[in-house]
Amino acid sequence: MNEPGATKTVLFYIHYDGQAVDARGWKQPDPFTPVMRTGTLEEGGQVVADVATRTAFPDNWRIYARSAGDDKGPIQAFVSAIDALGSTPTHNIKVILHGEEEGGGRALDAVIKAHPDRLASDVLIILDGPQHANGKPTIYYGARGGAGVDVTVYTAKSAMHSGNYGNWMPDANVRLSQLLASMVEPSGRVAIAGFYDDVPAFSAADVAMMRAVPDNTAAMKQAYGIGSTDGAAGSLQEGLNLPAFSVHTMKGGEVGGVIAASASAEIALRLVKENAPAKMAERVIAHIRAQGYFIVDKDPDAATLAGHPRVAKVIARVNSGGSGAWRTDPSTPAVGFVADALRRQWGADPVRVRTLGGGVPAAPFIEAFHVPTLGVSLANYDDNQHADNENLRLGNLWDGIASLAAIMTR
Repeated sequence: MNEPGATKTVLFYIHYDGQAVDARGWKQPDPFTPVMRTGTLEEGGQVVADVATRTAFPDNWRIYARSAGDDKGPIQAFVSAIDALGSTPTHNIKVILHGEEEGGGRALDAVIKAHPDRLASDVLIILDGPQHANGKPTIYYGARGGAGVDVTVYTAKSAMHSGNYGNWMPDANVRLSQLLASMVEPSGRVAIAGFYDDVPAFSAADVAMMRAVPDNTAAMKQAYGIGSTDGAAGSLQEGLNLPAFSVHTMKGGEVGGVIAASASAEIALRLVKENAPAKMAERVIAHIRAQGYFIVDKDPDAATLAGHPRVAKVIARVNSGGSGAWRTDPSTPAVGFVADALRRQWGADPVRVRTLGGGVPAAPFIEAFHVPTLGVSLANYDDNQHADNENLRLGNLWDGIASLAAIMTR
């Protein structure tokens, strides 16, 4: 939409694909056929059978379906905001709908390269991610990227009877557990040399911004059933602005009462803007080597296993284009109108988050156009994003329409 006299072009990014599903975990026949409920499943929300004839839809009702919150709800909010304005927006408005966000496809890079005239803008607004738990409009000014390391520990060419060979053949499951445990201190801090070295000390403004986010740690621990927090950072917001280490999967052993000969783990690294993904992955690999492991890049043969006390196959998962992490200085004049619009619409300051924990693909736009970027979160914080029974709270949809209309006319 090109508006006469407009001085700003705003590009909205929204994705329409969703994560894969296992229908067995869903409380409805088909995760891709939306079901409306009078509340959450946890509070006993009932299916609304007469949706087509209703004229009133309470805020706390929910739409259950894959991608409802991540990210088709924001698409509907965007379309409805355009439709509801009645008058033309103040800015030139562009939108890109992406179908490969969840799967990490490469088409976005090609589209940006092929159509710079259509996608160039003065500001990029990402419509993705959940609102803060207090329900207020939420803006984020950066997001983490990622890299990974897959490691498989080997102790023999095949599993062996645990009765006949116990106390003699080393257990690959135990070896892998010991290796992973060596990477994280009991306090939760990552013990890998140099893991935090790339991140400069937070400025006074950074600290003030993180402390202003109204996280209720005690309530979150109660809601999520967490008896103690990790301890790697002083707060959730501080943790989101540091690289993070996690183990997504561990696999080892087989049926038959045998000692495992191999065990594997998928190590995930969540990285911030200052981190180089290849360098971070190499730090993990160097740590594995320092624990006495001979590192290979394919399954070892019997001679290799017999020739070294400890053997591990290690594969780094690094995107050649970088980690995807990004951050815009919140004081950048070009992005100030977004917070102003939300403040005007709702009569209160929005929640302003320095770095979103998950990844969103803003980096290709930033690299191509050097465009100031921020995100506006519309979905409810408890939308079960990526999990079974994903949902969208209707009040978040209504508020999202109003928020986007305010941004488009600021």
